[in-house]
Amino acid sequence: MAPSRSEDAVYSGYLMSVDDFKTFFATIKPSLAERPFDEYVMGYDSWRRRFPKAERARVPRLRLVPLPDIPALSLPDDGTVDKAFLPTRYVRYTSKRQLRRNEKNRHLWEENEEDRAKLEEFSRFIASLGGNLDVTRVAGFGCLRDAHPDFTPGF
Repeated sequence: MAPSRSEDAVYSGYLMSVDDFKTFFATIKPSLAERPFDEYVMGYDSWRRRFPKAERARVPRLRLVPLPDIPALSLPDDGTVDKAFLPTRYVRYTSKRQLRRNEKNRHLWEENEEDRAKLEEFSRFIASLGGNLDVTRVAGFGCLRDAHPDFTPGF
């Protein structure tokens, strides 16, 4: 069978409630406090892109888990997003079967020592910048399908 040419990946990582994400990121960007969620999303992406490439690798690219029955292309706000998602690893997406919670896919859905180490390192990095990522506020570990990091639309 030929390798998948999918433009998507299956990400494994940490889930945070929208409110906990906002609380965390406001410790980095206090000017966002009490602003709409879409401003936090744009602010995080902009903040992350400002780091040199080596440091940017330490900051996960924010992904979002929509509420059920919300179209994937909806604007991110408190009424469309269920959880913020901080990925720690990914594999190329090959089929819907990868997203099933079963023994075969257990490695995608369950946290391992490397995931925990990445979360703790990210928390220390945030602390070094004067922020606070309270890892006890993480709402769990899971996986989701999203665009592959090497995919550039339109090329």
